[in-house]
Amino acid sequence: MLNYFGGDLEEARTAAEENYCGCYPSLADFAEELTEDTTQIPANLAYYIDYERMGRDMELNGDVFTLETGLEEVHIFWNH
Repeated sequence: MLNYFGGDLEEARTAAEENYCGCYPSLADFAEELTEDTTQIPANLAYYIDYERMGRDMELNGDVFTLETGLEEVHIFWNH
């Protein structure tokens, strides 16, 4: 994690303490949980949501960054 912040210990500490979202099996699982916790999704639309792409877009857009520590162990952090 320290490498992600260019060796800046204070930024890495802030990310770990304030921006940590949790550990998930995948980024898609995080996107699904976040969406279902914050949005009422009509049942007839639920099958059209691609959480894998949502998670990928969150990372590509810089909203989150991830650290994979093992099989199905993805630690997710907000990137603000």
